[in-house]
Amino acid sequence: MTVDPSGSAVSEWSRCRRYIEAALVHSPGLETIADVERAIERGSYQVWFGKACCAVTEIAQYARAKALVVVHGGGNLRELLNELEPAMCEFARAEGCTLMMGTGRKGWERATRAHGYRFGFITMVKSLQPASLSWPTECGPSS
Repeated sequence: MTVDPSGSAVSEWSRCRRYIEAALVHSPGLETIADVERAIERGSYQVWFGKACCAVTEIAQYARAKALVVVHGGGNLRELLNELEPAMCEFARAEGCTLMMGTGRKGWERATRAHGYRFGFITMVKSLQPASLSWPTECGPSS
């Protein structure tokens, strides 16, 4: 289920790339689709393909836990949670992870609750650059 878009799954990545591009529109501008592709090619990120969804994960090692973090996801939410998420959990366990985590907008909290997730913490983001250089308009500070 985890594959590298630079290898045999190029057509799958081409088909699903748009789901991640759409997710990036709602992010605070931490990376572009090209950055995501480079991280996948380096092996820093894993990519998960569904029929109508896609997710990108990364393994994070903390002092007291190892987690598989869903950093980007998009497309059909039901398929992502009911089909990809169990496979991601299985992969995480095999890699020695003790947690699954996800980053995203507030709505993900409600969507994932039935799958055993709970609110863990909030990440506050403040741009230190002029607004015209750093924030997608819907993510920037309100006027």
